Amino acid sequence: MVLAGAAIAVALYAIGWARLRNRGRADLANWPRAALFGAGLIICVLALLSPLDPVGEEYLLFGHMLQHILLGDLGPLLIVLGLTGPLALFVVPPPLLRTVARRRPLRAAARAVTNPFVVVALWIIVMAGWHLPVAFEYALANRWAHDLEHASMFAAGFLVWLTIAGAVPRHRLSHGRRAAIAVGLLVVGMVISQVIFLADPLYDVYVEQPERLFGLTPKGDQVRAAMLMSADQLLTLGTAAALLVWTHVEQGAAEMADDETPAPVASG
Repeated sequence: MVLAGAAIAVALYAIGWARLRNRGRADLANWPRAALFGAGLIICVLALLSPLDPVGEEYLLFGHMLQHILLGDLGPLLIVLGLTGPLALFVVPPPLLRTVARRRPLRAAARAVTNPFVVVALWIIVMAGWHLPVAFEYALANRWAHDLEHASMFAAGFLVWLTIAGAVPRHRLSHGRRAAIAVGLLVVGMVISQVIFLADPLYDVYVEQPERLFGLTPKGDQVRAAMLMSADQLLTLGTAAALLVWTHVEQGAAEMADDETPAPVASG
């Protein structure tokens, strides 16, 4: 299923990318965008099908955290960067776009799921909820719940990066507001990671594992997992917030300079 989904995504992207280039807009469908999309897709596939999956399920929380970061943050980020702009509309099959446009319930659902408040709430619920010991261990013990965990993390990450990148026209926010969202999510993520960092070993599956890979104790494993989570959030959300703030300040300075420029005096 993972490979089939990846193959469909590649096919849709290739068709939309070629359609946009054929319309003379190679600047909007260029090779760097395709490389970003491909890299994001490869990261998501490797997170699910590489040895990282069994290592994270059975042996190390660090491995499981790395899997979540690849699937719920880095992969979606690169995919969104490869889709931003008109290219996203060309990637979606025209019959699907027409169906959504013609049916009011589908339009309402699309608006609701991309609403920034809904996106932020969903991200917080997903990231905080799945790291609760009861939910975390239930997902490890039940395949359907584990698949739901991975799907919800990817969906939450994808929607968050769409919002931060300003890729949703109806809900496009200013640079300052998008920076505020990135900072807010960074704070929430750091709180979650610090709770994991400071707590005693939370997950019995790793405590009771007799084979200690790399000689890590359950506490040492958990500390490294929390540090990895913090580092990822600082790298992605922190960088996004800094770039958006910088752009916001530059735009404000440019607008002030325009306002202070004296109007030309008419001669004669």
